[in-house]
Amino acid sequence: MKTNAQQMEQAHLSLVNGQRKQMVEQIDEYGLYDFWEDYSNYLKSLYVDIDSAYRYLEDAVTSYHRIKNR
Repeated sequence: MKTNAQQMEQAHLSLVNGQRKQMVEQIDEYGLYDFWEDYSNYLKSLYVDIDSAYRYLEDAVTSYHRIKNR
């Protein structure tokens, strides 16, 4: 079984690689209500530039809702 850190990294890599449908599945597996705060913290630890972290978070949130609400 994967750790939360591994699941988080895989979801982020899916986003970076343009595999947004896969990212949505990974977010749902992680636990939607726990994911966003954990992902925000993950991005803050990964990127020194807060703007980069914010752009990834914004992209993930927007992509998630567009895919889930089709």
